[in-house]
Amino acid sequence: MPPTDHRTPAPQTPAQWAVRWHAVALATLLLASVPVVHLVWHGLLGRQEPPIRSRGQYTAPAATWANVLDGSWMPAKERELREASPIAWWLRSGWNELLFRAGTPRSERVQVGRDEWFFLAATVAPDRALFERRAAVRQRVFATVRDAVRAAGGELFVWLVPDKARVYPEYAFAGGELPAAKAPLYGEVLGELRGLGIATADMAAALAAARTALPAEELYFRRDTHWRPQGALAAARAVAAAIEGGDLGRWLSPRGEVELAGKDSIRMVGDLTALLGLATVEVAHAGGWHAEPMSLLTERLAETRDYYGIVRRERGAALPIGGDDDAAEVWVAGTSFSEENGWKALSLALGRPVRVVLARGAGGTEPARALLQRLAQGARPKVVVWEIVERGLLEDEWADPRL
Repeated sequence: MPPTDHRTPAPQTPAQWAVRWHAVALATLLLASVPVVHLVWHGLLGRQEPPIRSRGQYTAPAATWANVLDGSWMPAKERELREASPIAWWLRSGWNELLFRAGTPRSERVQVGRDEWFFLAATVAPDRALFERRAAVRQRVFATVRDAVRAAGGELFVWLVPDKARVYPEYAFAGGELPAAKAPLYGEVLGELRGLGIATADMAAALAAARTALPAEELYFRRDTHWRPQGALAAARAVAAAIEGGDLGRWLSPRGEVELAGKDSIRMVGDLTALLGLATVEVAHAGGWHAEPMSLLTERLAETRDYYGIVRRERGAALPIGGDDDAAEVWVAGTSFSEENGWKALSLALGRPVRVVLARGAGGTEPARALLQRLAQGARPKVVVWEIVERGLLEDEWADPRL
């Protein structure tokens, strides 16, 4: 048995003491920062919104008797408050950017594909079982909207927007092929609609054809879920052709003359960059919220978005189309894809003004609800174009939508 060493340890040098106490002080400040920030911000200042709004941060569910009693709400709320702290935001953003630059990004919600193309993870690996369980719900809601539009004297057309991963599979999937869990979903929804007597068109095929015809044009943003103006126009032309070439064409008056009139360009951080947890903050603007870059990396990943104006020619005059004419024969219940030039592209392709009812949410249930309220109040469109995004059918709003 070796002898015990009873020598007294050497005293620590001033430098060692300084390092130790600076580390203790820093750890204490970090631990105290979250409650102090929220006590001052929400308590003393009485603010309701978080100090920093970031799309990538966690949001706790609303408190209910069930989740409070089972103990799940408190940890969730603690995580939300922790992530809303400016210091936590800075640390998390810095760490995520280091991982991204090292080529090992981590995110539960975003998949980074080839050439810095970003995709929602749920669109790359969809829940096939959930999709099948919701078949009856989908068909019930489709039929409800169809019947309400017909009762108001019109006909329904469903504009099913394909996910970016479906349009650009070579950037999202190994081998560039749609997996078995993803490939048939879009066509199955089209089949359900047609089985219910609802007019629709294959936008996935139309966008694939546009890619072939214009290989140099990107139809979707690389780092955002939405389409570019070229993608919106390609889809809108397919919708217009299906409406005018089918039974719905007889419902409409002759085409007019609609043309582009001006363009606004905005450089903006895409929603997928923000969801990836990189350094961005959400700021308010006229249409809601958008992400602003807060680092050199997110500034580089930002993309320029073009928004077009449209006018109709009447007796030599150029009359702006604002999407607010209740007398329009075509109404659009649109999502954020309509906001991204979708409804304007449709008006251009149809040669007619359209009335647009917009609400965010890929599933399209909110604009459909708003549209049905307008029908109940006396609106009488001849054709209603209901926009739904493919991925939205698997989101929570389609668990049991009540319109």
